[in-house]
Amino acid sequence: MKATIVFEKIWKAIHETKADGKRKYRYIILTGSSRSSKTHSILQTHYLKGFEKHRRISIWRETKKDTKDTVLADFKKALPTFENHEHLTFNKTESIYHFPNKSTIEICGGDDESRVHGFQGDIAHFNEPYKISRDTFDQIDMRTSEYVLIDWNPKSKHWIDDLSGQDNAIVIHSTFKDNPFCPEEQRRKILSYEPTEYNIQQKTADNYKWQVYGLGLKAEKPNKIYNNWQLMESYDYDNLPYNEYHGLDFGHKNPTSLVSIKFNGEDEFYIKPRLYVPMNDMPNGLPAVLESIIKKKDVLVVDPADRESRLDLIRNGFNVLMAKKGADSVKGGIGLVRKFKIFYVYDKDFEYEYDNYEWEIIKGVNLDRPIKLDDHYMDALRYVITWVCKYLGVS
Repeated sequence: MKATIVFEKIWKAIHETKADGKRKYRYIILTGSSRSSKTHSILQTHYLKGFEKHRRISIWRETKKDTKDTVLADFKKALPTFENHEHLTFNKTESIYHFPNKSTIEICGGDDESRVHGFQGDIAHFNEPYKISRDTFDQIDMRTSEYVLIDWNPKSKHWIDDLSGQDNAIVIHSTFKDNPFCPEEQRRKILSYEPTEYNIQQKTADNYKWQVYGLGLKAEKPNKIYNNWQLMESYDYDNLPYNEYHGLDFGHKNPTSLVSIKFNGEDEFYIKPRLYVPMNDMPNGLPAVLESIIKKKDVLVVDPADRESRLDLIRNGFNVLMAKKGADSVKGGIGLVRKFKIFYVYDKDFEYEYDNYEWEIIKGVNLDRPIKLDDHYMDALRYVITWVCKYLGVS
């Protein structure tokens, strides 16, 4: 079969061993630009590994439908280039390829909780898992016996960054220039993003798209809402000599998020993420969880939309105040937060929301409203900062 240098690097990483003969890399992470053959090359390794011996190979994206629409379509397209592909049978109902030796390649989705928690396999492949949580990944990882492959275009900070730094992980970077089979029209499209003088004249240049899709590098989206926040240590936050306030965003299936903040009275807010758990996963209820984190007398600014949850906290003695709601409260609150210097204690969920909190843009028009997705910490933060500014008379 025809293969690129990317396939060669993956194949080498799969088989490389340490001095004791054990596998050197548990995690093989493919980063880089579009059309660099990352996914296609991984699918080629699946095909060869399936014929090698009896294995269960799984491919994951956020949902099974998403995996079928993308990776399965890519695999079907690649099949004619595999010499023995006629020996594979496909179960359309279950989206599983069966090999003569009973190996399987299975199309899966991170949205199937029972499958995630009951999965057992040999090789796992995560394709562009931007919205797959670290917990979901960990559940599948611990049930995979051989190795894990990940391919993505690194658009923002992600739990994959932490994984990449482990000594049993290898990162293979590639661009479309590593793929001699990249269709010419797609190559031209990617090259049109490069900020050359000609492309600027043609109005096709786009620095963000060139960084991500051309060079395969991480870049900050132009529609990102918050920028230039800085990390601080939890110890330093705890020792700040300022009053503490709390913001709470209710969630039953989605995370209930709690942030604590301090204000220096001038131009700096300090943030400590405290809670990110759905109420459905709190066996003793939200009041019991909060009582272990904050004092009941503390100011707790909450989303007024969930009346029952708010009244439950009041009945349990918490000092509950309602966040400002109404026309333009979201846009106005975001504008207010953006005026201050923000320092925050690291939390993976908080950082993920910060990195991915974006203005909604349709057909090039900024609608001046955030995309309503993974914004639980960001909402809680806006509630409490807006309240504090009004309470202290800060404009």
